[in-house]
Amino acid sequence: MRRRRLDAAEHRSKERILTHSDPAKVRKTSDAVVLKAGSVFLVVTESGDVPFEGPHGYGLYFHDCRFLDGYTLRINGAPPTALAGTAERAFRTHHHLTTPVLREHRRLVVDKNTVGILRERVIRGDAVHERMTIHNYGRVPIRLHVQLAFRARFEDLFVLKGFVQGPRGTRRAPVVHEPDGVVLGYQGRDGIFRSTRLAFAPAPTRLSAEHATFDVTLGPEAEQDLNIVITPCESRRGEHDRRSASPCTPTNALNRWPARAEALWVAHTAEISSSNPLFERVFHRARLDLHLLRSRLDGYDYFAAGVPWFVTLFGRDAAIVAVQTLAYGSAVARQTLRLLARYQARTTDAYRDAEPGKILHEYRLGELARLGAIPQSPAYYGSVDATMLFLILLAEYVRWSGDLELARELRPNIDAALGWMEHAADSDGDGFLDYRGRYPNGLINQGWKDSGNAIVNGDGSLPEPPIALCEVQAYAFRAWRQTAGLLRTLDEPAEAERLEGLAEAMRVRFERDFWDDALGCYILARQSGGRPAAVVASNTGQVLWGGIASPARAARVAQRLLAPDMFSGWGVRTLSCEAAAYNPMSYHRGSVWPHDNSLIVDGLLRYGHDEAALRVFDGVFDAATRFRELRLPELFCGYPRSDAENEPVRYPVACSPQAWAAGALPHALWTLLGLRADAPAGVLHVIRPRLPTSAPDLRLASVAVGEARIDLHFRRRDESGAADVESRVQHGNIKVEVTDALPPPERFA
Repeated sequence: MRRRRLDAAEHRSKERILTHSDPAKVRKTSDAVVLKAGSVFLVVTESGDVPFEGPHGYGLYFHDCRFLDGYTLRINGAPPTALAGTAERAFRTHHHLTTPVLREHRRLVVDKNTVGILRERVIRGDAVHERMTIHNYGRVPIRLHVQLAFRARFEDLFVLKGFVQGPRGTRRAPVVHEPDGVVLGYQGRDGIFRSTRLAFAPAPTRLSAEHATFDVTLGPEAEQDLNIVITPCESRRGEHDRRSASPCTPTNALNRWPARAEALWVAHTAEISSSNPLFERVFHRARLDLHLLRSRLDGYDYFAAGVPWFVTLFGRDAAIVAVQTLAYGSAVARQTLRLLARYQARTTDAYRDAEPGKILHEYRLGELARLGAIPQSPAYYGSVDATMLFLILLAEYVRWSGDLELARELRPNIDAALGWMEHAADSDGDGFLDYRGRYPNGLINQGWKDSGNAIVNGDGSLPEPPIALCEVQAYAFRAWRQTAGLLRTLDEPAEAERLEGLAEAMRVRFERDFWDDALGCYILARQSGGRPAAVVASNTGQVLWGGIASPARAARVAQRLLAPDMFSGWGVRTLSCEAAAYNPMSYHRGSVWPHDNSLIVDGLLRYGHDEAALRVFDGVFDAATRFRELRLPELFCGYPRSDAENEPVRYPVACSPQAWAAGALPHALWTLLGLRADAPAGVLHVIRPRLPTSAPDLRLASVAVGEARIDLHFRRRDESGAADVESRVQHGNIKVEVTDALPPPERFA
């Protein structure tokens, strides 16, 4: 099928399409209840509904398509009152409801709060299983008309986000399978027949293409269960399948399998326990969210970026989350590396911004992707940093796992990535890795701040491409240094020495051209002609994570990051509030991103700025305790913390849960604890361990370094956060070395 290119009008809005949603056009889902397993996820209101009125991001999704965009419960024509909606266990949701006053012909039928309704859901076998329990708490019998309304328009995710105005294929007439099933269908122009199949048990009293109605009679203290199975399906046959419209076994699905899956995940990750129950709950929430976001593509596990907009593979996100979680288990990192290597670009493709050796930015499976109408078809490569993060992840993975065989297996991918860094990544030949910023179809900004107006000059204007971001140079430095260390372990000293030379040359250039003494930190970027984008941004903190900064300048960066214009009290802002372009409600120009702060914490600790690192950790941790279910969202607004309004301000369409936000505090914690693995040498280094005030006594159980498992117990010693540590090797051959001496920053890189 012929590929349709973006026209000029579409190009002007592609930043919104390719990055995040427009808060003005999509109703917020920050307080949504999320259920996810594999590639299927459901986003609903506190009552468990998917509203018919829009626009909004609620619904049932599968492979970048919304398979259910309306799903509401009514009792005698009235919406129930939501009491509580929660997904505390990640794999299962509960919605507690009650009825308002119910009247019939102005006659009171049921008084308010007489009927209790519990909606329970899990996902199993790519189907949503719902059990609705209706309980009469009254003293007289009641008769209820329970109606479920449903609708499926099968919008591609990019249709939903405003890319085109309507469906590209044809909605089929719904098919009602009496007495207990309905199939809603859609024939896509990509040749895929998509259907939403609803099955009911017991059979509804009345069933149509839009409603299922149950007449329920309940005596005093009596209850009745209604079971619903909703299955999104794809096929190339273009026909309805009676099999999938039949009721399944929702009771068994609700009670058994998901709990086993969660238990298996928990059993294979290091466990955190603390003297502070709230601290434990925050970290348990993060672990459950990572379990929820774990997804599978081509047989490999990875962490999907976030619900609802980014439930797919992102190279940058997947690599960073895998690094964030290495101290708790490296199995997903191994599979992520193989998956990223599988989709590493091998040819040049301007439409998808692919160049040999690049690691992908994003992978999509929907109708528009299959048609080639968007550059994510299926893989899009508009990322300047994912390739270096792939190399950093591989080196870090080997340090924690000792898996040199994977490094040997991916040796050609290492060479391809290094080749891209040395040649195609420097478009103007000035020695810095950049992005050109002029793409007919792709992102203009291609660092982690990838919205169209994220990168700014001091006066608020947009810089002129090509753009070389400060943190990207630090990533390159770290990637070269760590790959050199890995190649020395693989007995390739000549190539290791060459890479170390590249890193040192970058360090010299970087210190010469990126430092701004007046700002007291590194500039955000260099633009066309080598002119600086001289503004204070959080990117300068990620420079420390790369290890490229001199110790003296790192000290000034630490001081700058903790100044009031950068540190909101909840974390480091993406942009100084003194900058001309600052907006605390923007996506990248003044908001606070938890993952950004976790990398900053790591960088501060590398240079011995423990007090600053603890302040940032405390701010982000305190923010987590204020969010629903203790879940850190993708980002939140950059308003300053104050005693009068001691709550972080939500960003209206932030992904929640979001993988690198879920990984932020676990990552910041293990770096605070000073954990640095060297599995090939059989050593776990514990360097200058520090504990936050929120966890003066902390245990890590079953930390994996290679085949060994270690239990660690930390106790806060004094107000500086310094901690004493005890270790016990569960099994395996490993040595734990504790030191208060700070190695040079490049030791980590």
